[in-house]
Amino acid sequence: MKRDRSIDYEKGFVVACMVLCHILQFFGNPAEYPAEENIMRAINALAFSTFVFAYGRSIAASWLELPWKRSLQRALRSALRSYAAFILSGTAYKVLCEGKDFSRWAPLNVVLLRSIPGWSEFLIALALIGLLAALTLPALRWLSDRPLPLLLVCALCLAATQMPYGQIKDFRIGLLIGTTRFACFPVVQYLPFLLAGIYAGRHGFNRWMALGALLLTSIAVYVWVQYGEPSRFPPSLPWLMTPCLGIALLDLISRKLAAWTDARRPIQTLLRPLSYLGMNSLYYLITSNLCIFALSNTGTLPIYRAKEWFPFNLPTGSVAWAIAWTAVMLIVIGFVGTLVRREKKDNH
Repeated sequence: MKRDRSIDYEKGFVVACMVLCHILQFFGNPAEYPAEENIMRAINALAFSTFVFAYGRSIAASWLELPWKRSLQRALRSALRSYAAFILSGTAYKVLCEGKDFSRWAPLNVVLLRSIPGWSEFLIALALIGLLAALTLPALRWLSDRPLPLLLVCALCLAATQMPYGQIKDFRIGLLIGTTRFACFPVVQYLPFLLAGIYAGRHGFNRWMALGALLLTSIAVYVWVQYGEPSRFPPSLPWLMTPCLGIALLDLISRKLAAWTDARRPIQTLLRPLSYLGMNSLYYLITSNLCIFALSNTGTLPIYRAKEWFPFNLPTGSVAWAIAWTAVMLIVIGFVGTLVRREKKDNH
C-alpha cells in the first residue's frame, strides 16, 4: 500500500506547532512579547483537533482497508504505544517539574490513571481514542460510508459539552467525558474530529464538509468576539467549533502539497524532514517533552549574546528564539531517530 504523504505533512506541521507551543509555555516571555499569547492560543485551538482528524485519516488509509484481525492488532498496538508514551512523559513531569520523589508511586499513579500530569494529557487522550477505535472498527467502517448516521453520532458527542462537568469527580470518567478537576481532552467530545478524518480519508474533504467547517468556525469566532475566549478545559462547544476551518485548510494544503511533490522528487526530498515529523509523530512528541522537562528542571537555556552566531544572538524567550530552538530541537531529535529509524510502508 502506497504511503499517503499528505497525512505525514499534516501531522508533521501539527507536531512542530505543538513543540513550539510547549517551548513558549515553558520558556517564553509573554510579558515582553505579547504576540506569544496569541500564538499559543491559536496553536491550542488547532493542534490537538487537527491531530485527531489526521489520525482518523490514517485509520481510513490503513486499518479500515485490512482484514479485521490485522486491523485490530495494529489499532491495539498504536493505542498501547500512546499509553506507554503517556506513562513516560507523565512520570518525567511529576519528577522533573513537580519535584516528586522518583519512587514506585510516581509511575504507578500515572499507570493507574490516578494522576494526569501536565503536558501529557494529550497522550492519554490519543491512547483512549485509539483504544475506542480498535474496539469499534466494524462500526467505524459502517459509519464511514453513511454520512447521515455519522453526523448524528457527531452531534450526540458534541451535545456532551452541555453536561455539568463539575459533577465529574472520577479521573477515569473525566478522561472520557470531561471534568473540571484536571486538564484533559475528553474522548467523547473530540470523537467527531476522528470520525470526520475517517470520512475525509475515504471520500475526500468535499465541498459540503468545507462549507460546514466555514460555518462552524464563523459561529465560533462570533462567540470569541462577543463573549471572550471559550472554555478549553473542559471543552465548550464554541472551543470545539473554532478549529474546523483551519483543519479544512490544512487538509487541503497537505493534499495539494503531496500531489505536487509526487512529480517533483527534489522538492519531496526537501520536505522529507516534515514528513518524518508526521511519520514518527509520537517519537517527536515524547522526546521533545522529555527534553523540555529536563531543561525546565535544570534551568539550562542557550546563553544570549547579541554578537553571537545565530541562533545564540536571539533574545531568550522571544518568538524568534522559540521558533529557532524548536527547529534545533527537532533536528537533533530527528538525527537521533535516524540511528534506529526504519521507514514505514503505510500510515500505521
